Amino acid sequence: MVSVGVRAWLGQVFFGGAELSVLSTPSFAVVVFAQILYPDAVPLAGLTAIVSGSIALAAFRGDSPNVGKWPRRSELTSMPLRVSYFSVVFFLASMGVGFVAVSLDALWLTPLGGVVQVLGLAAFPAVYHAVYGEPVQKPVEQI
Repeated sequence: MVSVGVRAWLGQVFFGGAELSVLSTPSFAVVVFAQILYPDAVPLAGLTAIVSGSIALAAFRGDSPNVGKWPRRSELTSMPLRVSYFSVVFFLASMGVGFVAVSLDALWLTPLGGVVQVLGLAAFPAVYHAVYGEPVQKPVEQI
């Protein structure tokens, strides 16, 4: 039997993956067509970026480790920043790491896509704070 804590954690990982996948769609579209430049490296780097990013996003939203205050998923005012930021981070994690791995002829470097993704996500609260200030903590009140 799965405990409530494990079930909640798996739910957070799922929603982290969904958030990354949806908000990184502009970058996904580019990477899908550009991966022919590095067909062995980019899919591996991108896959590790999504998997580790999903786990990291769940951990960061749960303040473990505390990297700063995250905006609520429903905070639509931050959507342009989140879409552009998550897309750039995924592009760097997949295409950037793929380029480096192929340039150095070292495909074993492709898991660094996950490292780039996690570090990029860890920096997001600071970027959010610089653009918007403190995240909205309370839901919008109905009139």
